[in-house]
Amino acid sequence: MSSNKNNSYKLIILALSIFLLIVLFKSYKDNKYSKEQQDNLKQESLLTQNQLSEIIDKYDSISMIYNNYDESFSDLSIKGANSNIAKTKADYKNLSDLNKQIQTIKDSINVLQEKLKEIEKIRSLVKPEEIKVKIAQNVTPNSSKFEITNLQVKGVKFLTENITPSKIKAIEQIRVCFTIDKNEGITVGEKELFVQVINPKNNIVSVEGLAFEKNNTVLKYSKLAKFEYKQQVTDVCTYVDLEKNKTYKGRYIVNLYSGTTKISSTIFNYN
Repeated sequence: MSSNKNNSYKLIILALSIFLLIVLFKSYKDNKYSKEQQDNLKQESLLTQNQLSEIIDKYDSISMIYNNYDESFSDLSIKGANSNIAKTKADYKNLSDLNKQIQTIKDSINVLQEKLKEIEKIRSLVKPEEIKVKIAQNVTPNSSKFEITNLQVKGVKFLTENITPSKIKAIEQIRVCFTIDKNEGITVGEKELFVQVINPKNNIVSVEGLAFEKNNTVLKYSKLAKFEYKQQVTDVCTYVDLEKNKTYKGRYIVNLYSGTTKISSTIFNYN
């Protein structure tokens, strides 16, 4: 009997131990998953803020161009509105007052017609090229910046004769490709952009420890992308070497900088 009781106790203790191990393992997995989710949300929030800043910059540029065209006609619109108000509030008590109001409206029409003639005369004297130059001068801070579209990132693995794809454990490079829009505000010639890769642990990947400094601001980057720009739509691709001790599975943030100004950003998932 005593032996049976001891065996029962042992089985109970073993079952409790197994249950405790299962609970501890599940708790560990839940904590790890929660931390990964927090890191992913942090990276997505950062990317959303960057994209929102780019949208605001583009909106400001468009608003400035629109205001340059609209400003010339603001006085004309105000005078026309005032004429309509005067007409609505007119008090036609007798024929004399009516004639005065009609004459006032005719005078206003004559003034507007003269104003239109002056505007058309000025427009005929200004060449289209000069208009473009004036607009470019007014929007130089925004139009002189590279506009990036179609930013794509892909992991690269090297294959050799003795290694099969199934045995390769990690990517060794990241290929970054993007398209630069046409912009006549940027001079022709060799240009360069800085590629910055941030791994899932928020470390900047930089095999050579690259850094760029301007106006007391230091930018750490992963690769310098050089290309020839001819004021046309330009496709650019470059490869970033990865550091083995900084290569993890997860979400990578890839940023593009012109000098120390960020101009584009995207996320690359390495599973």
